[in-house]
Amino acid sequence: MIEEPKPGVTYIIGGVKVEFPVKAYPSQISMMDKVIRGCHRAQNCLLESPTGSGKTLALLCGAVAWQKAEASKYKNKLLSIKMI
Repeated sequence: MIEEPKPGVTYIIGGVKVEFPVKAYPSQISMMDKVIRGCHRAQNCLLESPTGSGKTLALLCGAVAWQKAEASKYKNKLLSIKMI
């Protein structure tokens, strides 16, 4: 029997829609916030968290969400220029 994939959880962090496959730990939400803020500011981030705290998932979800948001902004900007 094949199970249907369960929907994840969507968070709005720093104005960015972040799709997360499960309910995030508070430390993961904090890490995604720091990643998104660092990306907005074009800064490096040094983040620490204990083993098993979900760092990789939080980093990837935060970075991919920011990238999607930026791509959407860029696309909308190009469309508005073409309309003029």
